[in-house]
Amino acid sequence: MKKSTRLSPSIAALAVASALGTISMAHAQDATDQAQADEPMEVIAVKGIRSSLSRAQDIKRTSDGVVDAISAEDMGKFPDTNLAESLQRVTGVSIDRKNGEGNQVTVRGFGPSFNLVTLNGRSMPFADSPKQEGAGGTQNRSFNFDQISSESVTGVNIYKTAKADIASGGIGATVDIQTAKPFDYGEFKSAFSVKGNADTSVDKGSSVTPEFSGLVSDVFLDGKLGLLAAYSYSRRDSGQEIIASDGWLRQTAGNCELGFTTSIDNCGGNVIDDSASTNPNGTIWLPQNFNMDFSNHERVRQNAQFVVQFAPNDNIVASLDYFLSDYQNTVERYQTAHWIGNWVQGATDANGTIAKIHNGAGGTDFIGYYDELETRNDSIGFNLDWQLSDNLKANFDYHHSVSHAQPDGNLSEKSILLTNADFFCATSDQCYAGQFTLDYSQGTQLPILNDPAQMAEHGFDGLIHHLYDAHGTPYEGLNPYDPRVVRGNLVIGRGNEVENTIDQYQLDFEWVNDSDDALASIKFGAGYVDFQYDTTWRMNFTGIAGYTPNADDLTLVERGDVGSAFSGHQSLFSHFYQWDVAKMYSELEQAGFSFNPEVYNKVNEATTSAYVQFNFQSDFNGMPLNIVTGVRYEQTDVTGSTNQVTPYALRYVSLTELRSQFDDVPVYGETTIDGDYAYFLPNLDASLEVYDDVIARFSAGRSLTRNDLTALRPAVSLANSRPNGPYLAYQGNANLKPYISDNLDLSLEWYYAPGSYTSIGYFKKWVDNYIANETTSGPLYNADGVAYTDPSQGDLAAAGCNANGEDVPACDGTNVPNSPIIDWQITTPVNRESAEVDGFEIAVQHLFDDTGFGIQANYTYVNGDIEYDIYKTERQTALTGLSDSANLVAFYENYGFQARLAYNWRDKFLSSTDQLRAPDEPIFTEEYGQLDANVSYDINDNFTVFVEGLNLTDESLRMHGRFENQLVSAQSFGPRFSFGVRGSF
Repeated sequence: MKKSTRLSPSIAALAVASALGTISMAHAQDATDQAQADEPMEVIAVKGIRSSLSRAQDIKRTSDGVVDAISAEDMGKFPDTNLAESLQRVTGVSIDRKNGEGNQVTVRGFGPSFNLVTLNGRSMPFADSPKQEGAGGTQNRSFNFDQISSESVTGVNIYKTAKADIASGGIGATVDIQTAKPFDYGEFKSAFSVKGNADTSVDKGSSVTPEFSGLVSDVFLDGKLGLLAAYSYSRRDSGQEIIASDGWLRQTAGNCELGFTTSIDNCGGNVIDDSASTNPNGTIWLPQNFNMDFSNHERVRQNAQFVVQFAPNDNIVASLDYFLSDYQNTVERYQTAHWIGNWVQGATDANGTIAKIHNGAGGTDFIGYYDELETRNDSIGFNLDWQLSDNLKANFDYHHSVSHAQPDGNLSEKSILLTNADFFCATSDQCYAGQFTLDYSQGTQLPILNDPAQMAEHGFDGLIHHLYDAHGTPYEGLNPYDPRVVRGNLVIGRGNEVENTIDQYQLDFEWVNDSDDALASIKFGAGYVDFQYDTTWRMNFTGIAGYTPNADDLTLVERGDVGSAFSGHQSLFSHFYQWDVAKMYSELEQAGFSFNPEVYNKVNEATTSAYVQFNFQSDFNGMPLNIVTGVRYEQTDVTGSTNQVTPYALRYVSLTELRSQFDDVPVYGETTIDGDYAYFLPNLDASLEVYDDVIARFSAGRSLTRNDLTALRPAVSLANSRPNGPYLAYQGNANLKPYISDNLDLSLEWYYAPGSYTSIGYFKKWVDNYIANETTSGPLYNADGVAYTDPSQGDLAAAGCNANGEDVPACDGTNVPNSPIIDWQITTPVNRESAEVDGFEIAVQHLFDDTGFGIQANYTYVNGDIEYDIYKTERQTALTGLSDSANLVAFYENYGFQARLAYNWRDKFLSSTDQLRAPDEPIFTEEYGQLDANVSYDINDNFTVFVEGLNLTDESLRMHGRFENQLVSAQSFGPRFSFGVRGSF
């Protein structure tokens, strides 16, 4: 790694001192007329696209540092119904999508974890219960924008440079959502909208779903009392198609035996294409499974806001506000899948991917899921703004906010796995009916799947084309989808109840200098944030091999066009099975489930902060100069704890799984780790109007981002392991230090006409304390000090077991003689690496005089000095989320008619370094572009009709592992539309 030149605190201090000297020299010249600068601007009540862009431009121009903004077009009318969809139009901002809907933001190549989202300047909690395979699943701090409706939002400010008076947490940016208050309007105002949402992906549900909102605000008692109330309801029915693998397992050091894997030809060699191998280390990758998935979603979102403001006199304004949101998503999901067993024949390509796979011991799985996801957010806050004297103002702010995922303790996911793999070879030359081949070498976006009837045509002989019962009697005329051969396998229930609570106190003062000195004002203050994060992991995992579902309860559904957006789809599974998963789960539950002991994790952070900030205004050679400089100090104490039961052994379940076993009477043990850190965060923002309406900016400062919460959990957790490995374990580290970034920004902005500007900016960030996964190897022990062993590698015959695991009733699966002690790969996050990120932002916004036409265009180029090496299997630092992006927006607004066409593009990027069932394996998200549009017409001064469309060209999303043929996920969502009427009074 190349050595970087750092913007150290001493350099930042030198820059501040130099700036102060410059101000002193400049002040010897004529001072700026402060009275003229303080004269309030005339506010003209206008609405629409042009006025929204003009207000956002004014914020950008007058702000200290690099700030972008989005402003509401009218009361209750934001540019997009989803806040994230609006944010992606901003230079340097990209979004992540969940089921086609924007939910989290990436700024300047820094992903959601590196950006702080605040609501009216307050740090907001966020809880989520994602689908995951264990108590591990990453929990970041980034707020999901799809949980907030846009109707009560008046604007969003994106602070790309650090300031002493803004809470820390965002290396990429701090995104502040501003909501409406009654004194903002000063008189009676109301707005409402009623719309229908039409999602073209709907398979089950309503083709049109409702969405409505209302906001009313008024003032009383001669303007002394203000009241505002807002409510919104949104329902979206949709479908989602996913073709995926849960992860690519790797074997290294030239060992071609992956568990029971046999006959992998020429490990790491040039078997398929005769080209030279690019994989000299002999590493091979095998997919965990291959599945075809279709899901029906019903998403319901409710938001409410209440604000009371009271001004007993001209010097005091007290505000009490309450905000709530309730987000529910019910998902019925059906999957047809092949699990890649350990008896595999195949050939690797030049990269080591087992690209031609013949699976000799797997079946066809039919998996039904029923997910009930809910997150409730509640926030109550009090603010007192007090003009203590002509020169001094104080502001006190407090809020108590809670985000609670699965608030009733419900499991977020219930799933039932059925299979047709309970059949064996009737004769020596006739193998399992579940045999299949997968070919990842054909250059298609999806691998080529061949069922038993086709495999003989592709070089695999001796394959059965019939199914046999347990007595070897053939089922005549059946196929793998016949309900008579479908049997039970597993029933799983899991969920992570997460409660995130923030109590925040903030006291700020601002002193304004009424003389003609260069020092215009001083801001200073102190704050305290108590951050509490609690999780409870619940899971049952019960075998139902003896269960035979009623054939009448199963519905065989043709695949249709699922996956048709991707090349290679013609060979996908031909059918799904659908059934009432919730009902079947409830029936099976009555027979008794095997629940793992619950796992409890807590993280507490207590942060005390103080800051001081100086604002200087003067002239330099006749050019207006503004400098803001300050320093912020933060002290954080961290406590992480885990309370869990240690499994007493691992049980050999099947060819593909070792499962943790727990005592009937669990004994909990708590692990606690403490940590702390303190930092000074200096900053300097300077702007110089070098020519009329041409502004040059310079910013330097330090910012920090705290780590994902999962990394702070201290206890060891065992990942799902396969017989004969790999054996993976994870341990958190509550003593992790935050990411620290020293930042430099340079920009030039030209505001050449009302509502029109162009800008170019350069930024560079030197980031310390990047997380690296430190891996150690060795045994792990149960509560009695006994090391875990792998029973699948012991004397199976002596224990009454066969090579298939538990399908012999006499097999205990845990007590197998001569089982070897497991050498675990234990991964722990540590602060180790540094990285440099720089880039350019270019933007133009132009209004074509009075024609009504206008355009916005921007492009962001981002580069890092660390590139993820896809051939390197050792630990390495990764810059996730780093990608170029661009936007092009064209609009027209005149004679009551508004139309906007917007295209957003994002280049390929590394989105994660962990796959679902393959930790430390990367996920790359491929290039994606989306076209959106909206059109509206003002019937009169009070009513507007509109229609909106998202993803008009039906774009799809694909993700892969180290190499493009290592498919991780291919998703398609379909276009969606909304139409309705909006009113304001």
